[in-house]
Parts: sequence; C-alpha cells; structure tokens
Amino acid sequence: MTTASVTGMSPTLQPYFSGSTDVKTFGLLFDHNKNLWVTNSGVSDPVSVKTPSGTWKGFHLNGLISGITIGHIIETEFGDKWIVAPRNGKLLVFNENQTIDEESDDRLKRISVIDQNGKNYSEIHCIIEDRDGNIWIGTDQGPLVYYHPEDVLFGGNTIAQRIKIPRNDGSGLADYLLSTEIITSIVIDGANRKWFGTKDAGVFLFSQDGTNEIKSFNIDNSPLPSNWITTMTIDHESGEVFFGTEHGILSYRSSATIGSDDMNHVYVFPNPIREDYHGPITITGLVENANVKIADINGNLVYETTALGGQAIWEGTNLLGKRVHTGVYLVFISNDDGSRTFITKILFIH
Repeated sequence: MTTASVTGMSPTLQPYFSGSTDVKTFGLLFDHNKNLWVTNSGVSDPVSVKTPSGTWKGFHLNGLISGITIGHIIETEFGDKWIVAPRNGKLLVFNENQTIDEESDDRLKRISVIDQNGKNYSEIHCIIEDRDGNIWIGTDQGPLVYYHPEDVLFGGNTIAQRIKIPRNDGSGLADYLLSTEIITSIVIDGANRKWFGTKDAGVFLFSQDGTNEIKSFNIDNSPLPSNWITTMTIDHESGEVFFGTEHGILSYRSSATIGSDDMNHVYVFPNPIREDYHGPITITGLVENANVKIADINGNLVYETTALGGQAIWEGTNLLGKRVHTGVYLVFISNDDGSRTFITKILFIH
C-alpha cells in the first residue's frame, strides 16, 4: 500500500479519514483503452480513473467496498475489473461498459471467496488472469481459480475451485494444491504455466492446469536469498522471471515466452553449437505452441517437441537421448493447422 499526501493528488482520490492528508492507494491498472485505474482504501469512492485526456472520475460502486482496505485491480479480456478487498475475503467485479461518465449502464457484483466445498477464505493476497481467461487468486491457504469469470456479472457461477493433486500412491486420495502455503504472488508465463510465490516456501512452477509440479526454488536448492517471495514478474520477450524477496531480487531464465503473431524473427541460440557447449539450444520467436521438428540433412527425424508459448528447447540429443553427430540440422516449424511454417538451420559440431 502506498501512502501519499493529498496535496497535488487527483481531485477524486480521498484521504484515509476526515481531516487527514494521507491518501492510501495500492492497485494501479492501465486498461485496454489506456485509462489509469487506482484503488483507494478506507474511503467512500474506492476506485478512481484517469482518462488519456487527463480528466479524473471517482466511483462509489454502490458502497459495496467503501471504507475498507482495497488491494489489487486487474482487467480481464472482456473488460471486467476484478478488485480485491484483501482483508475481507471479498472481490468486486465491475464493468463500466466503456462509458466512464455514464454510471447507469455499469455492472457490478461483490462476491465472497468460497470454494467448491463451501469453505470461506478471508485473506486474498494476489489476483491474475491466465491465458485461458481464468482468474487465479492467492490466499493464505493456497491458490484458487474461477473458471468462466465472464459469467459472474450475468448471474453465473461465483464459486472458486481448489485444484486437486492426486497422490499417485494407490490410495485414490488427493491433496489440494499448495493448501498449506500463503500465496503472495502469481504470474503466468508464455506457456500458461503458473508460478506461485509463497510466504515461507519459496517459488513453485506448475503446469497450466495446476496439477503437475515442474520446478521449485527455495533457499536450500537455489540462490534465492529468502523463502519469502514478496512479488514476481516476467519479461515475456526473454522468459526471464524475477523474484522479489525480503532480502533482494533474483532472476531465472525460464523456457517459456509469449508466442509471436508471425515467424518473421525466428532465431536459434547458440548457433553454431561448439564441441564444448552442452547446455540447452533455444529456438525462439515462434508462434504460440508451434510444432518443432529437427531432422538431419538426409531428412531423418532426430527430435520433436511443442513450443512453450513462443520458444522451444533442444538439448542436442536424438530420439534415443544420445548427443547428435557433427553436421547441419534442419528445423521445421509449423502452427497447429500448418498455415504458418518456417525452416531454419543449426550447425552442430561434436
């Protein structure tokens, strides 16, 4: 939460209590129309917006979240704003219908965070929309997800789902995803995988549906300076993930990037592959989830994979897991329906 003097602030942002000069803000969002939205805690008009022309407007929102602490605000692909009341276990879903000055056509709904078992959650630490349009929230008892969130403002389902992880021990039982952890931050990478930052256990990377753990980072198995992750963000061009902790910042070069609209900037690095290099070979600049086939100069397939978002990784091995021989290798790339293709080459020196 940011506290600033009311002097010089917008005409709609309000002080925390009468007679105070402090304005408490937290959430900042530039929407699809380049309007700046700001959440404002403890006041009667808890959300303000500044238009590209410089005018400000405050929203009372029927008093549904007035006078309380307000946190993050996000915008979905449908233009809905999801606003977090972190200490009250509430979410406000709001859509101004692209008419900021006309409130009569606004849609809004306040919902409590309740899972499929009827359990209530009172602490919400973060919120994000994934690449399928689902809303993920981090609570003090793990993450939850809202499927089809676009239906909420039209009387649709408002129940959050906990993700079940099968134990695979023959018992037929399952555990809920990270249910013992306080989730402090969530980011989504180019392959729609979920990165969860926690209060006490470091960082976890899970598959796009949250059922398979891919990696974990903590002070015992990585250079992380602390297991308390305060924030995370991703450079989607490079796939680099940045972890903010109570003792500093660390980054990790991940294998997923955002897919491109075309394949005009495909490149391979390193290339050529020298005899003393034994790391990953990255093929990037791909359309999302492209099929990648690598063949020798005679057309024999040596490797095939699906890109993670806009990037594929090859370890320089063939289908049997053995390091390939010296030579030129052809990389054939195509999207799902084959309408977009690209061919490049890799020189491999063994």
